[in-house]
Amino acid sequence: MNKAVIFDLDGTVIDSLKDIAENVNLMLSHYGYKTLSEEEVKRIIGNGARRVVKDALLSVGVKPTEKELEEGVRYYNEKYNSCASLYTKPFDGISEVITELSGRGYKIAILSNKPQTTADLVCSIYLKDIKIDKIIGERDGVKCKPDKTATLSILKEFDVLPENCYFVGDGETDVLTSLNAETNGIAVLWGNRTKEQLVKAGAKVFAEKPSDLLKLIP
Repeated sequence: MNKAVIFDLDGTVIDSLKDIAENVNLMLSHYGYKTLSEEEVKRIIGNGARRVVKDALLSVGVKPTEKELEEGVRYYNEKYNSCASLYTKPFDGISEVITELSGRGYKIAILSNKPQTTADLVCSIYLKDIKIDKIIGERDGVKCKPDKTATLSILKEFDVLPENCYFVGDGETDVLTSLNAETNGIAVLWGNRTKEQLVKAGAKVFAEKPSDLLKLIP
């Protein structure tokens, strides 16, 4: 019986809030707008670069045109990909957990709403010593979470049934993706959302720290 664990990236495997906030603010400053606090940025991340840029602009009172939004996304992605993610790091213990799960026979995937190039870059730096079987980020032809298409594509490639897959993430989009794909969802509490927010999205199983995953995933 094949089995898999699909992990969200930001707020689940890596702590990237500071780098995301810094690059959001570089984008805002570039266009002459006021910047946001880390806490304000924390509230708007999780739905991909385009949504982050749009929500950041809306947060400072700007309703961008389509052209302005495209320019903002391009600038944000360029800055993010060139910043080397200096402040990003894996959450304590998560690398060991993923390695243990891989050793138990689970196929491991990362499914992120980060752009594919950025997800690949960050994983190559911070997860290079971990066996990851598949990394999927946002790109042409891949719909962002909570759409279930990418999740089902991973499961088809791994030859894993949804009931034999655990979906681990820190955001409402992850909870909804798991529900949409009918996988076993685990909401983590060390990321960018509160338990109350996750419960509201439909989460029922929670991990307070990475090592809890080894008890929840047999």
